[in-house]
Amino acid sequence: ADFRSAVSKAILNEPDARGEVVVFVHGFNNNFPEGAYRLAQLGHDLGVNAVLVHYSWPSLAHPLGYAYDRDSALFARDGLESLLKELEKAGARRIVIVAHSMGAALTMETLRQISIAREGGLTSRISGVVLVSPDVDVDVFHAQADRIRPLPEPFIIFTSKKDRALALSARLSGQRERLGNIKDLTRLAALKVTLL
Repeated sequence: ADFRSAVSKAILNEPDARGEVVVFVHGFNNNFPEGAYRLAQLGHDLGVNAVLVHYSWPSLAHPLGYAYDRDSALFARDGLESLLKELEKAGARRIVIVAHSMGAALTMETLRQISIAREGGLTSRISGVVLVSPDVDVDVFHAQADRIRPLPEPFIIFTSKKDRALALSARLSGQRERLGNIKDLTRLAALKVTLL
């Protein structure tokens, strides 16, 4: 109740935001302060005119904690869904999700879960998704997107061929590439996404 009240006040105190909330979901090997700092930096650098909310899931925050973090991201799906519902109840008209690395996998699983539960009201509030260097298998992403359809618009994916964490993730999973370092762009041609 306290959180919902604080978000409602923040929405009212930011009339230029017009009810928009940006939720940041941190990635692999990040702790709470690092994620909060990245969100603050994102908001400042881009001049984001919205209420900023950080969803922190229990990362081990250690470079050797990859398996732990993958399990933690799966564990955190219900928590992210609950947060999005609280934002809706607090009066958010539009919710934009920005997710980094393994946080993108968590975000996609949560959106899939919401779609399966047929949470139409909540789905209509999600007005954009930005995945930054998403640590998601490309085939898994297709399966998730098929279940979520229609994908929120805009749906933006930032990729990097130089992301060393994604290269390590691909090696650990026995794959050549992840969604965040995809080389064969035709693999995403059937989806309504913007790839940068």
